[in-house]
Amino acid sequence: MKTFICLAMLLFVALEANPVKRFAGFNIGGIGGSAGCVVTGNKLFANGFFLRELTAGEQQELAEYEKSVKKYKEEIKLALEEKRKDWQSRRGKSPKVTSAIAQKELPKAPEKPSFCSSADTTQYYFDGCMVQNNKVYVGREYARDLTTDEIIELKEFDAKMSEYQKYLTNSIQQQVQSLFGGSTDFWSLLGEVNPATTTASPLLASTLAPIDAPPAPNFCTAIY
Repeated sequence: MKTFICLAMLLFVALEANPVKRFAGFNIGGIGGSAGCVVTGNKLFANGFFLRELTAGEQQELAEYEKSVKKYKEEIKLALEEKRKDWQSRRGKSPKVTSAIAQKELPKAPEKPSFCSSADTTQYYFDGCMVQNNKVYVGREYARDLTTDEIIELKEFDAKMSEYQKYLTNSIQQQVQSLFGGSTDFWSLLGEVNPATTTASPLLASTLAPIDAPPAPNFCTAIY
């Protein structure tokens, strides 16, 4: 039973994070890598794929973003240290007190530059190929651009897949809630309040209409 509960919690958290198909934004957490947008020598890359050279205006936008990121890192460091001291000073106190600490908002990360949008960095993995920025790749090799009709088909697939992911998230959340009874959810067990459940009452599992995963577009054919 404990194993099932843990697995349900992990699956719910993974769905909340929504890592299935998007790798958007600059890395501001201090960990290196090529996911999202990367700029070096005014060359713009998205998830390791070269896109283009930055314009003069975009270079200025990048310089402003770098200043904002530096300020954000300093603010987040101070905020986390303050939270750590609060936890230590209030250890062993009531759940309401610890919940108040957990709800303290952290500084917001700066907005991404306009040249690093989700349209640039979203990756769609299909059987045999990957699509990013309306370009088809086989492995890391560029193959072709999507046709106009295929771009429309991809947008429709994205919309349906987003609805399917929301359905899965709600279903898992309700299953976790049912394990602990009533409206208690996973977050309340940690003395925290889940923002997703504070603005609207959770849906009953019986009211969720089943949604099937949308069929994948046929942009390439894998031969086995």
